[in-house]
Amino acid sequence: MEAEQRDWSSLPEDLLDEILRRLRWSSHPSFASTCRAWRSAVPPFYRAWVTPVLLNTAHVGTTNLRFYSPYFHKNFEIDCTLDAPGAKICCSTGHRLTVCVDHLIMDAQLHTGHIHKLPRFFVRRFHFVVRDRRKVLGLKNTLGMLEITRCIQHGDGKWGHREFWDTDSYRGFFASPVRNPVFHRGLLYVLGEDGRLAVYDERCHDKGFEILDSPMSFGAGLDFENSYLLDSDQGELMAILVGRHGTPVHVVKLNEQTMEWDKVESLEGRTLFTGTLATMIKKTDVKWMHNKVFLPRLYEWPETIHVNLVERGGEFAFVPKSGCVDATVKDGDHTFGAMMCSYELGQNENATEFWWTEKLNYSIWLDFDSATSVLVLS
Repeated sequence: MEAEQRDWSSLPEDLLDEILRRLRWSSHPSFASTCRAWRSAVPPFYRAWVTPVLLNTAHVGTTNLRFYSPYFHKNFEIDCTLDAPGAKICCSTGHRLTVCVDHLIMDAQLHTGHIHKLPRFFVRRFHFVVRDRRKVLGLKNTLGMLEITRCIQHGDGKWGHREFWDTDSYRGFFASPVRNPVFHRGLLYVLGEDGRLAVYDERCHDKGFEILDSPMSFGAGLDFENSYLLDSDQGELMAILVGRHGTPVHVVKLNEQTMEWDKVESLEGRTLFTGTLATMIKKTDVKWMHNKVFLPRLYEWPETIHVNLVERGGEFAFVPKSGCVDATVKDGDHTFGAMMCSYELGQNENATEFWWTEKLNYSIWLDFDSATSVLVLS
């Protein structure tokens, strides 16, 4: 009887705050729908996991981080900077960022700012840096010569000796201008500018890269300037071909029986995010994003909100600092203005041409809803 008579709507505000801190972000809407008092205790937040977000340094060459959400069409900027001035983005997972300064590779936790230094590589510059939990690969592609350096972390936490391999026997293979390597079926693939593929099997490190005999090209009639490689969510090796001013956009898929690139006419309800150092394809519940390709254009930025990146129960959210946003957070619409180019696959007439205005070396798509490493170049 005492429980039935208790007025749960009159719980103290500090107790409601403590309850909210223990709940996942996705539980907050249900919490807010209980009563007016509980709704007023729920702070505004923006879901970071609703779609991939574009991470870029607010100032080129620094690590003051800014996140653009195509769903909300807003920028979310973190006030604190990572203690790595001049660092370049190498690779990322949803909450970890690997950056490189000269010979030094560092692993940063995005929501805490903690920096962990990885083994020093005595190589002036890599074209690619690929990393997972216990392995770092540094790759170079110069004048058709492929070079790779590997370092592996042992079970005791110590890093082993660097293993180096290079050859000039593959002159004539030139990686695509963006040159992002990806892992596909356990092998590392690098895309050539003409559609050829170089493959590396870390179990046979001494053999280095193998240049496949086919495919030899992307096929006739495909106009493009940049190409991006992708291991899709369905285990397909795909390439995205983007024209000079952002159009046209072609998507091709490797037919592993014929070893030829086949043109893709539909994304089957998925959404593709490309145009930076990482390309990813996602199945999303946001219907207006289905079968679309998103390409960033880095000028005329939309509204910027200063936030904290907060993790609860494996979910990440952008939480505005006091006074930075209205109490009501609205879901996004599909009005992008000048920030984002949205291209519907197969409909060239709807694509909008635009000029790149800033190098994308300091930008990367990342997915807070995924624990899978996104492999990109530095």
